[in-house]
Amino acid sequence: MNNLQDALPSTSKSTSQIYTFKRPYPQRFSLPFDVIKYMIKNCKSAKVWKKLITSCKFFYPKYPILPVKRLDVYSKMKCFADGEIFNASKSFPKLWVYDVLVAGFVTNISVVILNVFKFDLRALNMPAQSLTFDEYKHLTSSGSIKEIYLESCAIKNADGTIVTADKLVENLKLLERFEMCRFNPLIFQSGTMKKMVQHLNECRKFWLFRFLEIQETFDFASLVDFLLKNKTVTVILAYRGPISDAYKENVANVLKEIKKDSSLKYPCIKFDA
Repeated sequence: MNNLQDALPSTSKSTSQIYTFKRPYPQRFSLPFDVIKYMIKNCKSAKVWKKLITSCKFFYPKYPILPVKRLDVYSKMKCFADGEIFNASKSFPKLWVYDVLVAGFVTNISVVILNVFKFDLRALNMPAQSLTFDEYKHLTSSGSIKEIYLESCAIKNADGTIVTADKLVENLKLLERFEMCRFNPLIFQSGTMKKMVQHLNECRKFWLFRFLEIQETFDFASLVDFLLKNKTVTVILAYRGPISDAYKENVANVLKEIKKDSSLKYPCIKFDA
């Protein structure tokens, strides 16, 4: 059927036909053709689309997008899509991932991203990935994401430079928790933390900010104003490697000030022994 109209019943009389899998019996709807066409072209919810394609054989061939609630990508491009196993290095249907994406170690998530029609993620968990900023935005641009965990990830601009941390949370108004571990120190430039805090202040339900294995290049001073006013967000900072006594002293002084006000949320800040 080259046209949606072909699938609708005809009022003209014709001789009996033999129907096959490739040419099935025309689907009969009580709704007008224009309504069916609109439903296909303007479906905004993966959950709704999933209900349509699982309740009626007509829809999927007209718009071959497969909704997946949770997608896990592991080594050798082995994937689990809502429990179904497939190899991402081979041909697979266009996906619409609408809840969770987990990319395991020793995978190339970029291959999968290319074949995903849309991400409406709630949670993103990515260890050891190297992405372009455009790929990262494809993962998060729907604005629905609430949880992000990045470990040993390198996200780069088109010119090869490292994308700063503030850009990773920009326009994510529903974000509730943001965690990073083992990141490139260049992710924090002068003013990065100040901009990042501004973005996170726009997230009404944001409650967890966790950075692990931080180095002394982390701009703690830009975080001070936020910490001295923060009453709701859990802040966890864990430093790795040599940290100067002067840096530690600055952190200790800020913690003393926070302790003076019991209404403030006391951060968890640790240094290597």
